[in-house]
Amino acid sequence: MEIRPPVPDDAEAIGVVHVLAWQRGYANGLMPQDYLDALDPSERAAMWAESLSRPPRTDLAARFVAAEGGSILGFILVGPEGGQEDATRGEVYALNTHPDRWGEGVGSALLERGTSFLATHFHEALLWTHRDSVRSRGFYETNGWAFSGAERTVDVLGAEVHEVQYVRPI
Repeated sequence: MEIRPPVPDDAEAIGVVHVLAWQRGYANGLMPQDYLDALDPSERAAMWAESLSRPPRTDLAARFVAAEGGSILGFILVGPEGGQEDATRGEVYALNTHPDRWGEGVGSALLERGTSFLATHFHEALLWTHRDSVRSRGFYETNGWAFSGAERTVDVLGAEVHEVQYVRPI
């Protein structure tokens, strides 16, 4: 497995991973099933193609994919907290892996690469994850992140999500 910056040709595969990860990871009531069923890999691929056509907004941000044998296994997006250039902490904005590869270290490898990048600019990182996702919370805790006690409700690409914050010194 290789961790590398994505290229525009990865957009379609990233779109598929994005949709499959959400459909499996947020099923069973974590997000509305009709919303999950309506997710379209081609729409996500178009979103990714547009994003990958330009560099990250700041030198403090980065995108990485896990690839193996020409397949995209997952992706991570990191940068300054809230996308603010003057932030004092780094943030993991998104981390998704293909559900068929869950438990195989893909997410951990991406998380390590993303936090290593953040460590070149910041001393602490944060992330937000679904409040009721036992799986994702356990994953982050296993990887050295701690629940900060902060919670919020946000609109994530058209769905209301209740999130909790995790932090980690880096």
